[in-house]
Amino acid sequence: GINAEYGANPKCGSTSFKKFLLKLAGDTRSYDEMVNVHNEDANPLLKNLWDESEEFQTSALRDYYKVTFVRNPLVRLVSGYRNKIVRAPSDHYLNTIQHIIAQNYGVDEALSWMPRHKYRPSFEQFVKYLVKGNQVMNNNHWAPYADQIGLCGNIQVDLLGQLETAEQHIAEMMRKVPSLADTPFPPSRVESSKDTYSSEELTTLAFSNLTTILRDKIYKVYRNEIQLLGYSVIGDEKFPFIDLTDVSVRDST
Repeated sequence: GINAEYGANPKCGSTSFKKFLLKLAGDTRSYDEMVNVHNEDANPLLKNLWDESEEFQTSALRDYYKVTFVRNPLVRLVSGYRNKIVRAPSDHYLNTIQHIIAQNYGVDEALSWMPRHKYRPSFEQFVKYLVKGNQVMNNNHWAPYADQIGLCGNIQVDLLGQLETAEQHIAEMMRKVPSLADTPFPPSRVESSKDTYSSEELTTLAFSNLTTILRDKIYKVYRNEIQLLGYSVIGDEKFPFIDLTDVSVRDST
């Protein structure tokens, strides 16, 4: 059998990983045909560990190969903005957009805004909204995720992969769990020609439009996990990474 678990972490490749799990579970659709994969009701082949019996949860957490992925939080923030604000938003995100518009242009303008309008808040307006009143904590697509995936909790993962080097981590996972090796992993958005530019390039461009004050405020939000997970900020020659030596130096200053 396939004795592996995946801990989903929003905007860290979770859509691709869920498609991969669907294939492993016997879904015959192509990856392009798989839509709305985060809806468990629409995809009954996806099993949530917390819906299983306590006995099964205990044995799975003990015996299964457990994997999750992280991502440079600044890149993840831009990905969340593009996915939930710029592209076709719905439900909660329509309200978020209206709040951003109200903050920048007033309540009347926000109330007259309709989902089909072409206007979307800029990345700068989005970041201003997040740092004002600590709104960044209100959505798991851009909230700091160190506490969301049990990095310091009771669940000890076997593979904590970085999305930026996902190919080598996925190869490692397939070596550890050979039953996964016969199923190809979904291509990235760049590989499938859905995006022309890499996420890192888009992040650098988005942050270039922020003032120094605003950039420093959002850096402060993610500072701990940037250093904890071995990443860097925009402008660092090693972006999106840093190494352990850099972390030690930064912590001592």
